Amino acid sequence: MNQQELESYLTQYLDVKGFEDGALNGLQVEGKKGVRRVAVAVSACSEVFRKATAGGADALVVHHGLLWKEEWPKPVSGVFKERLKVLLAAECSLFAYHLPLDAHPEVGNNAVAAKELGLTGLEPFAEYHGRRIGFYGRFPEPLHIRTFVDKLEAYFGHRAFLVPSGPEMVSRVGFVSGGAAREAEAAVALGLDAYVTGEPGESVTYLCREAGINFAALGHYATERVGVRALALHLESRFGLDTFFIEVENEA
Repeated sequence: MNQQELESYLTQYLDVKGFEDGALNGLQVEGKKGVRRVAVAVSACSEVFRKATAGGADALVVHHGLLWKEEWPKPVSGVFKERLKVLLAAECSLFAYHLPLDAHPEVGNNAVAAKELGLTGLEPFAEYHGRRIGFYGRFPEPLHIRTFVDKLEAYFGHRAFLVPSGPEMVSRVGFVSGGAAREAEAAVALGLDAYVTGEPGESVTYLCREAGINFAALGHYATERVGVRALALHLESRFGLDTFFIEVENEA
């Protein structure tokens, strides 16, 4: 597949132009023109770049890229220079998609997690920069809070930080991956039984206790492995590209 065709498709499929984002979404580092093998990972870092190029990737797609609006332009020096050297030496393209890969209804972090955990009737919620980036739904049969948390920990592969302040039987649940503790306010407004995100927040603990909602944080990294993996499967199915996921564990 041509690199420009891949970029054009991802721009359209992920509705990149519809988001106001702190990230520079799309192609961040240009590599070779032909793309046969695509690596995916959560975050841009030297270890991911080395594993992508060692694995023969022509392109790498991440959720957290190298280039962010508040930081760019900046000197190409230090750690940033060393990271770029790895990609440029191998002519491996780097694509990054931040909010578009949170909010997507088919391959986004939140919709995929909600579906795979068994929720039905999914609806978007939690507006951020003018777009709703989370999804909420309902379990066909309510789960006890302990069963629910066990299910979360098994799915995300991460221990839960739990504020068990809501109903003992959990039915309606909202998901916003990553560092979205404050979006618990949107879950409270909807009267959900539980809210799931990546990182806890000190002030949000009190909000959830007082509002009577269960809060669970399963790790920023762990909750954002979901979307890149789903996108890789989509690219395999649609274009026949060879893809692989790069795990660089991060407890945060």
